[in-house]
Amino acid sequence: MTSQSRPASTEAGLTFYSFAILGAMLIFAPLIKGGNRPLPLMILEISSVALLFSLLVRLEFNKHLSKAFLSALAALVALPLIQLLPLPDSVWSLLPGRDLYAEAASSVGASVRGAVSLIPTATNAAFLVLLIPLAVFLATVSTSAVQLKHLVNLFIALATLQAVIGLAQYGTGSLTVFWPQEGGRISSALGTYPNYNHFAGFLEMALPLALALLVANVDFGSRKAQQSSRRDSLRQRLRKIFSGGLRVNAVAFYSAAALAILLGIVFSRSRTGIALAMLGILLCALIFGAHMGGATRSKRLITLFGVIGFALALEIGLLPVLARFSDGGVVDHVRLSIFSGTIQGIWEFFPFGSGLGTYPAVFRRFQPDDVPLFVNHAHNDYLEWLFEGGLASAILMLAFATFYLLRWREIWPTGNNRWTRITFLRAAAGISLLLMGMHGLIDFNLHIPANAAFFAFVAGVFFHAGETERLPDESRKSEVTKPVTESKPQPPVPWREPVPEVPNPFADLSPNQE
Repeated sequence: MTSQSRPASTEAGLTFYSFAILGAMLIFAPLIKGGNRPLPLMILEISSVALLFSLLVRLEFNKHLSKAFLSALAALVALPLIQLLPLPDSVWSLLPGRDLYAEAASSVGASVRGAVSLIPTATNAAFLVLLIPLAVFLATVSTSAVQLKHLVNLFIALATLQAVIGLAQYGTGSLTVFWPQEGGRISSALGTYPNYNHFAGFLEMALPLALALLVANVDFGSRKAQQSSRRDSLRQRLRKIFSGGLRVNAVAFYSAAALAILLGIVFSRSRTGIALAMLGILLCALIFGAHMGGATRSKRLITLFGVIGFALALEIGLLPVLARFSDGGVVDHVRLSIFSGTIQGIWEFFPFGSGLGTYPAVFRRFQPDDVPLFVNHAHNDYLEWLFEGGLASAILMLAFATFYLLRWREIWPTGNNRWTRITFLRAAAGISLLLMGMHGLIDFNLHIPANAAFFAFVAGVFFHAGETERLPDESRKSEVTKPVTESKPQPPVPWREPVPEVPNPFADLSPNQE
């Protein structure tokens, strides 16, 4: 007998290994400072190269993405490579913003022959980091609907675990959770991230997905079934609820996960994270409640979820969190000063930019006097990309924003089409992308390897082609109303005279005949 544990073909083997590598990357990415350290970053980069190799052999993503989208991805990968191409001195000196560097090089008798990037080693490192979200996105798009469901559940489980760790940190005042940290107590939930804003950014991407699956598992009945349930007695309703054990377990799991994630965001004390979490809950209530069988019940469910979440937050202790909002606005004066210096640098190097990955070193030239600390990022992902990539970055951001808006029209059910689980997941992923995109206006979440990988995963869910998936009641209905195919007329059977039955003399006699 042959074993069924191994893949039956090379294609199935590559699919399995891609799925395994992707799952391992998602698990490992946030474990060590959000992947923002040399060793975990190197492991993620090596994993992304292996994942890209398996994907390029299969070319599954080529079947699910349009040529325009693939062209935009190719341009994104080509941008740092183009910035690394060597240029002659005469061409390099004509690039905007290079005068100061040319004078400095000539004063010491050095050659200024270089590339568009002012620091090629930094751009080369940025190119390797870019491979991580690229591999995660292409692998997610290439997965099957069943694998995608498992990966989404893994993502929600990871977010729940991070939220529980963060709540334990907030309650104990210790990064190590189990014993006090030397040097004082911490006042925010961090999880395994070094920064509470990045921790909140990770959780806010998972919250809409947890809410979507919660609503989907609660309200998958048809309109007719819901109307009939209103006429049922209390005993009949309880019997229906507890007769579907798996459904109740799924609802309990997603309810607990969503509450834990919401509390983790609240006690991260990230003002932007809390505000965006409230926006995500509102969008989920409006979208999921208005486009399924039980609109009123779905809105009430998500509203009740928000009320319970904040009631628990008040019970644990919400005053220190609310005190964060009294300190000032969401954007403080230090960020505004960094923004002004970054905009100055954008115009200085426009339209070619300073080179991807060069912002921490080059920004010192434009750093305002009222920002005394070292600035490693612009606290605005879009301004930093414009600073480093110039016009090419602007075109790419505009292109991907256009693909995002057009995708909503493609995934939105029209006519008599009902919302399936994959529809819920893609809509929730679209909300998650919106929340993280808004968070990028005042922070640098997408420059953190773990959050960039999860953002790419959520984008892969949003752009996933999906498969024809029916709800449980729809599958039963289709079996009952399956059209009957007309059978071909059979030729008439010729009549034969019946043969008289001859008794078997060797048959056992019945008790009455003995």
